[in-house]
Amino acid sequence: MHRKTGAQPSNAFSSLIIGGLIKINGVQVPLTLSKTISKPGKPLLASAECFANPGGLLPVRPPSKLPPPGNLCLHVSLEPERLGYGRVGSVYPLRIDDNNQYTLPSLVIKVAARRRSDDLAREAWFYEEMEDIQGVAIARCYGFFTAEIEQNSEVLDWAESDADCDEEEVDVRGEASPSEDDGDTDDTWNLYAWTDSDDLVMEEFSWEAVFKRNDERRKLREKLRQERRDKRARIIKPTRADPASVCNRSDKTFLSVLVLERLGDVMPIGVPLDAFKPDVREIYSDMGRFGIEHIDIRWRNILAAPAIDQSIVCPYHGHKHQWRVVDFDLSRKSNHLHSGIETAANGWLQTILDGLEEGYVVEPWD
Repeated sequence: MHRKTGAQPSNAFSSLIIGGLIKINGVQVPLTLSKTISKPGKPLLASAECFANPGGLLPVRPPSKLPPPGNLCLHVSLEPERLGYGRVGSVYPLRIDDNNQYTLPSLVIKVAARRRSDDLAREAWFYEEMEDIQGVAIARCYGFFTAEIEQNSEVLDWAESDADCDEEEVDVRGEASPSEDDGDTDDTWNLYAWTDSDDLVMEEFSWEAVFKRNDERRKLREKLRQERRDKRARIIKPTRADPASVCNRSDKTFLSVLVLERLGDVMPIGVPLDAFKPDVREIYSDMGRFGIEHIDIRWRNILAAPAIDQSIVCPYHGHKHQWRVVDFDLSRKSNHLHSGIETAANGWLQTILDGLEEGYVVEPWD
């Protein structure tokens, strides 16, 4: 037993035992997952020197303020009511089963959908990159965990995701769209391929590449939807091998999850938002200081801070923010000037917020 000694740092847990997520031969069993190293995406390079940081360099990740990684095991159970779902996975509330021996906020778990472990590992990297503003502008992240599972296992979330395949559009965490591992052989469309963090390959930005990528993603999205309509079997199939994958053995099946603090609701629709607009712009400014371009700026990806005030005073603005940003699987780390990142984000935020006040939701693909 671990004595309750105060709030646990976000790196206190090296393993996770979760109940309610998988069944083997029809019987629900607990699953033990181990903390796993995340992976970065390919960074975005400014197309001209005037748009880039001095020397064209990416902002350096600040030194961690966390204590040395802990070796605790967190026991939790999955609550059956799904809070949201989308391209990368689904979000469920967690019940902590450790008899209150740890001081933790309310938690949720994001379960990677079938063949989406790499996307979730990429999202975990952005939470780590922005450690300084966890609990300030983004959710606190308690780790990325993976486990090898038996071939005859049934994963609750994967069954839910397969059931969603008949819907034309996912309604909570983004529309169904392809990720790096959706194609079988053709990777020419993949602008998000990983590289080792010590050997980052810069990608030069151009609108032509953006338009080309969007067109290819639309075609692949339709292909993916058609595949999902085929109603894959609920029993897990081996994941395809990928040399850059966190789970790269074709003869094994892996399950991946991300543990986060639970946040509040989305912004209201059809009411004035003047009281919220400055705060939302500030949290995007906070992310821009780290060179992070969210990319997936959407109404459903901006959530209220926890109802119980556990927020940290923002080191850049001197007050506690009311909102948090989530979903970083499409984000990019760039060498663009902070002012340029702010300007780009504010332009899209204005469109979204104006739409909400008028009573409708603007999506990136609209």
